[in-house]
Amino acid sequence: MNRSLTKKATTALSPRKQPRQERSSKVVDRILDAALILTREQGTKTPTTLAIAQRAGLSVGSVYQYFPNKEAILLDLARRWLGAFPEVIAKRIAAPRPANRAEFQQEVDKLFVDTSRLYLDNATLMPVIEAITGNPDLRPIQNEYDDQIIALYAAWLQHVNPALEDGIASRLGVVMMEVGHVCRLVGLKRDRKAFDLIQDDVKTMWLALVAPYLDLN
Repeated sequence: MNRSLTKKATTALSPRKQPRQERSSKVVDRILDAALILTREQGTKTPTTLAIAQRAGLSVGSVYQYFPNKEAILLDLARRWLGAFPEVIAKRIAAPRPANRAEFQQEVDKLFVDTSRLYLDNATLMPVIEAITGNPDLRPIQNEYDDQIIALYAAWLQHVNPALEDGIASRLGVVMMEVGHVCRLVGLKRDRKAFDLIQDDVKTMWLALVAPYLDLN
């Protein structure tokens, strides 16, 4: 995805129409699911629109009714991937408040199980995510989700320590999100062993960062 995309080009990557009926939504889901399966199977090779249509059991024309090109499909997949993170963080806020550091670490472990799966299962989408990050026209797509994730991390920390000030919680949320994402990207570019070791390092950094603010024994 070219980093010099103009707003006109960005518009060209947007879905042609939004599904308004259940049947249309199911068609879009079939297209996105097929694209995701193919990206996992083909690694760094981008699937063609024809291949996506065939895997979805649709005609190419049916795919073009919803997406102008394969890049638009991958961009929608990236949105779906980004949109999965708020839910897994919200699960930790809904969990009982940890009474001590050991219980908080268990909650961190559970979060990492969920988020690691999102990274590992969608590793082939990372070039798309990085392209969004580096493109000023597309970056607002990621910023929207980043803001949600930071707010949820802050809410999680305040769930653990209700006395934690908003500004501090938000600042810690920024660091948690940025460090976690960048380090995982580095791990994905290596191998599974390196990914797991880097994840352990991130958890250690997280705990060292937030523990002084959480009032846990």
